[in-house]
Amino acid sequence: MLSLLFLLLLTQGNLSMSEQLPQNIFILAGQSNMAGRGGVANNTKNGIPSWDGIVPAQCQPNPSILRLSASLTWVLAHEPLHADIDYNKTSGVGPGMPFANAVLTRVPNFGSIGLVPCAIGGTAIREWAKGGFLYDQLVRRTQFALQSGGVIRAMLWYQGESDTEIREDADAYKGRLSRFFIDLRADLGYPTLPIIQVALASGEGPYVEIVRNAQLGINLPDVQCVDAIGLPLEPDRVHLTTPAQVQLGETLTDAFLQSLPNPIHITNYSSRRFSNLMSHFFIGPLLRFALLLVAFTLAANVAKDIFILAGQSNMAGRGGVVHGKWDGNVPPECRPNPSTLRLSAKLTWEEAQEPLHADIDVGKTCGIGPGMAFVDGLRANGSRTGVVGLVPCAAGGTKIRKWARGTRLYRQLVSRAGESVKDGGAIRAILWYQGESDTVTKEDADAYRGNMETLITNLRTDLNEPSLPVIQVALASGEGKFIEIVRRSQLAINLPNVKCVDAKGLALQTDNLHLTTMSQVHLGFKLA
Repeated sequence: MLSLLFLLLLTQGNLSMSEQLPQNIFILAGQSNMAGRGGVANNTKNGIPSWDGIVPAQCQPNPSILRLSASLTWVLAHEPLHADIDYNKTSGVGPGMPFANAVLTRVPNFGSIGLVPCAIGGTAIREWAKGGFLYDQLVRRTQFALQSGGVIRAMLWYQGESDTEIREDADAYKGRLSRFFIDLRADLGYPTLPIIQVALASGEGPYVEIVRNAQLGINLPDVQCVDAIGLPLEPDRVHLTTPAQVQLGETLTDAFLQSLPNPIHITNYSSRRFSNLMSHFFIGPLLRFALLLVAFTLAANVAKDIFILAGQSNMAGRGGVVHGKWDGNVPPECRPNPSTLRLSAKLTWEEAQEPLHADIDVGKTCGIGPGMAFVDGLRANGSRTGVVGLVPCAAGGTKIRKWARGTRLYRQLVSRAGESVKDGGAIRAILWYQGESDTVTKEDADAYRGNMETLITNLRTDLNEPSLPVIQVALASGEGKFIEIVRRSQLAINLPNVKCVDAKGLALQTDNLHLTTMSQVHLGFKLA
């Protein structure tokens, strides 16, 4: 069996560069300065714009940077990125390549990048409205890009020069741009899609400042704005020069990396390429079967590191869930790993995948929680973690008193924890995130600390683990007005081997209660 696995791994290693598929997808959209006009100038003899062909070092091709061509195939990215997209214009250097190269330089293990060019020169914001050609093309190309198994990391947006000519267009810009962002997120099924927009450096008319103020004044969650004002322009006084595009790409990189969890960790590129390719080539199913067989053999013979996941909805996972529907986006940090297992509702070990609590927190829609990212964080931190077993037990909407000894939730947790160690392994910790439902009444909030300390003491007794580590999360939100009382209780618990990580400040979904997908990733790393 191991010989077969070795042979398959050798075969995997010989796949050609053209067969790589991107894991981190970025949409490039807007008008000419995103499409790229760096190095483009009118020919003095015939008046036809031409590109000078100069490609700075920061824009050179990289085997780990691909682009989605007009024919919807992944190819090695090189300047001009938009040559076959904005085909009625002469394209040159834009911000896409310096952005991608800067990300890989600053985060060497970030993994392969897929750029999806969609920008078209000379387009006003109304031309990007839902139902129009540009909007439909952007959605179609993005959806196709996702079929390769990658995750959208952000949309980079630079547009607005054409909306500076008429006062009516400039005045309407903020509303139209906000509506575009909202519609796009809805149609991509990604309500928290990170968007990094560029505030204009120039314009085609006299109302540049009105449009700039609109861009800088957008107040939607997960929308950032970087300012291009002052960057050098070509002689036409509209388009950025090549060095300016390089500088803009690096500024966009700063904004993107600052939005990621700190410390930044992205799954190792080679492992993600390996995982992604398995699902796309003929050896994939056989190779994955071999790996899973090895993993389950290890699970039966090697002591597992077992972690109990308990609490309410933010532990069960609501990342990416909006209006009762999960968007299906699984960040690389939360992808399956043959060495990460979960105890199912049927008390069998299986490969862990999101949503971890789908068969536990029944009756609710589960999405991304902190569990998978926690395991990824453990391995990234260099801990000698072998086979990890996750035991989901969380149930949304539950108060602390519903977890008291003798209740259904308490009995279920103890039963599942006991079952998890029957075949070997040790419970390393309980990860606990709960309390939002105890913020509604002051009576519940005041009683929280005592109830929580009693729960920890009882669990340690009934699991025969008197020093069992417990890592609890201090609330980021709540269902009522007594959040601070519960938070103070959580932060003040003073039992041995009980730690508290603070979720305050992590980004929330539009319900202002549940953590976003990327906040869950961040929380998982904090717990690790």
